[in-house]
Amino acid sequence: MQSRPSLPAVVLDARQKLSEGRVKLRAQHDAGSPGIQVCTRLTDLVDGIVSGIFTHSLEELKLGGSVDEIALIPHGGYGRRDLSPYSDLDLMLLHAPSQSQAVVPLARMLSQYLVDAGFTLGFSVRTPAQACSLAWKDAQIFTSLAESRFLIGGHELFKRFFEGFRTGTLRRCFKLIDSVEQARRDEQQKFGETVFLLQPNIKRSRGGLRDIHLLRWVAFARHGISDPEQLKEMGLLSNEDARVIRNGYHFYLRVRNQLHFETGKSQDQLDRNWQLKLAPWYGCKGEEGVLPVEQFMQEYFRHSSEIYYTTTHFVSNSRVRSSMVKWIGKAIGIPIAKDYRLGPRYIWATKEGIKHLQEPSAVLELMDLANRYRRPIEHETWRAIRSAMIGRPQSELGEESIQRFKSLLSRPGRLGKLLRRLHELRVLEQLVPGFRHARCLLQFNEYHKYTVDAHCIRAVECATEFERSEHLVGKIYQKIKRKDLLHLALLLHDLGKGFPEDHSEVGKVIAEETAHRLNLEDSEREMVAFLVHKHLIMTHTAFRYDLSSQDTIVRFAAEVGSSEALQMLFVSTCADLASVGPEVLNQWKLDLITQLYQQTESQFQDEKTDDRFQNALKDRRTQVMALVPPQSDQEWWTENVAALPVSYLLRNPPSHIAHELNHLRELEEQPALAWARYVPQQDATEYSVAVKQGSKTLGVFYRITGVLSRMGLQILEAEIHTQPGDIAWDRFFVQDPDFQGAPPEHRLEEVCRKLEKTFDPKAPATPVFRKVWKPVGKDATAKVNVQPTQVRFDNSTSDGYTVITIFAYDRLGLLYDIAGVLLQMELVLHFAKISTHLDQVVDVFYVTETNVSKVTEQTRLYTIRQRLLKAVC
Repeated sequence: MQSRPSLPAVVLDARQKLSEGRVKLRAQHDAGSPGIQVCTRLTDLVDGIVSGIFTHSLEELKLGGSVDEIALIPHGGYGRRDLSPYSDLDLMLLHAPSQSQAVVPLARMLSQYLVDAGFTLGFSVRTPAQACSLAWKDAQIFTSLAESRFLIGGHELFKRFFEGFRTGTLRRCFKLIDSVEQARRDEQQKFGETVFLLQPNIKRSRGGLRDIHLLRWVAFARHGISDPEQLKEMGLLSNEDARVIRNGYHFYLRVRNQLHFETGKSQDQLDRNWQLKLAPWYGCKGEEGVLPVEQFMQEYFRHSSEIYYTTTHFVSNSRVRSSMVKWIGKAIGIPIAKDYRLGPRYIWATKEGIKHLQEPSAVLELMDLANRYRRPIEHETWRAIRSAMIGRPQSELGEESIQRFKSLLSRPGRLGKLLRRLHELRVLEQLVPGFRHARCLLQFNEYHKYTVDAHCIRAVECATEFERSEHLVGKIYQKIKRKDLLHLALLLHDLGKGFPEDHSEVGKVIAEETAHRLNLEDSEREMVAFLVHKHLIMTHTAFRYDLSSQDTIVRFAAEVGSSEALQMLFVSTCADLASVGPEVLNQWKLDLITQLYQQTESQFQDEKTDDRFQNALKDRRTQVMALVPPQSDQEWWTENVAALPVSYLLRNPPSHIAHELNHLRELEEQPALAWARYVPQQDATEYSVAVKQGSKTLGVFYRITGVLSRMGLQILEAEIHTQPGDIAWDRFFVQDPDFQGAPPEHRLEEVCRKLEKTFDPKAPATPVFRKVWKPVGKDATAKVNVQPTQVRFDNSTSDGYTVITIFAYDRLGLLYDIAGVLLQMELVLHFAKISTHLDQVVDVFYVTETNVSKVTEQTRLYTIRQRLLKAVC
């Protein structure tokens, strides 16, 4: 066997220098060295290593006489001198056309030695003309070469290249700016289009390092220089904007260096696991109601939001073709109102007007004008407003400010965008003080996708979007007369987060204080406070309780109190869910909330309205019966259609209901039957299982969940109920990790047959779970559980059942373990609702003792709770 040839001494020496250098830099980093200092020293280290390998390669290939016609050019991050510990190296071997043949072996040797030395390499070989031509056609190549610098070789060759590249770039600046900006937009779509994305990529998400790079690239295309400090000295970047870029840049580099050192590789994704680790490292200790990780991410979002705005403004200004155009735009500005001017591109305040903009009423007036004339506020005016608001102490609002804000809230058009602008300007926290605490506040869970402030504003925006919806929620929104109160409640609904107390209770206090601040009437104040305080009650009732029970509806109606409050609560509930993230308000949830609304509305109206609801149910049952073949057992069909849950009747078309009931008829020939269908709206498969219980009412749910878990299926939702003849009919919505989209027919058939087989007396009692292997990456991130697991008992909601509610983090086999405890404790399960979102589940079970009485004995309740907690944790 031939031994592998040993590496050249120059490569081994390079490896050792790189390894030892990283160790020293890690010690400096741990001692608190600024991120830019560590990156610069690492770049110096790498420069020395690369230069040594280049010189050695020239000597080995006897190319020393050609050194003036060959140059090694770092570009990209290496060119900027901000290498993080495990960043890629971008290198270009620049050569004169006469050296095209000579550089081939050099490029081969150089790239091989650098890779063997331990670098991840991006390497190219080009003449100056080739480099320029490619860069002007390809945004990625252009942005990388815009960060070029000379390292070693022919300096004059590099100078000729870079001067030609810069001159050609300036001639093509607007075309290049367009292509660079488009490339950045494409990248943002992939890595996050909001600065408040809760698991951002520190480099590529909006407001991250890449936006700082974007400013540099656009500056180079427009002005021929890219360094922010030089731009400041030339008057092209304000002192405040330069400060924002500098502070954010230093913050990002230090955090990125920590990620690289800890992982031993290039790592830019701030997932939840890393956020938890970085918070104490950064010195965040937390405070009452705010976790250390939430403090850390609040700092991150503060930087990302300011960087995004600064970069966006700079890019926009760079599109103006000359300073003369800017001057003319100011000169021909049309006076509107007293102290404001309207130009071709912006609206701005005069010097006198800027003095008045220290009051919220003046800012609201300017915002109204900007909205009316569809012009953005000019950057200097924007900065002046923001600075004034940051330094302005909290004080009573004047009547003009109150009226302007109420007027704004009453108009749905562009309301979400206007509220975001007010929030960016720091005006919103002057109007609603609770926004100061909520600014950039992370909600550390998998459920929410945005920060508290961004979520509240998005909730208002979702409500205004219902105006164009043909669904019932859209019709109700259109009917609401006091949209200002609805929008205000949505704006406030989660501002109670980040405090030790329950956020709904804190939110009620904030709502009452804000209502007083805005001089609302008592009835208006009560409505806003109710909507904030009880903003979760409709989802809790719809998703956790039996809507076919009149007890549930009556209790909910008593809590709501009036038809007007119900309408507002209905819309705000849907808007709240829609604003959590994409696909959260799915059809299943919308149907349940709508059903609860319709049934409750009948409690507040005259008898005719209730009759209309009951008639709708009667019509649906009649439509199902019309599909029954004449020769069928009409008595059986009538009894079973009458027993169907209201939610099931309303949610499914008559043809589907009739089809499923036909399956129940087939149970006469076998003990259990299962069938399945893929539901594309939920990207989930619905498995239905019907079982003859007879005298054995225990264990059905346990067996079904065991099979589904054993097959590796993730249970998202489940509903169970009992049909006449003691037939348990359970429906489970699941996701199958083995397939993208609809599982193939053979998979559905396999699961259904195993579900049926589990009720064979010879079936094993305990399922064996398969091992699930996941690739290392985002999906394999360690679970981070910060919310306590809870088990609650409720003996007041239902007259006939004890309601057990379980809050927990999801895992394979969780529902099976819960069902096992219910079986061991001999609890009879009559109704269940299972709801899963990402990593969190809320499971609700209506149970009784075997003698059909409630579970009331305190020792027994304690034992059940302890066993459930042990099974879940």
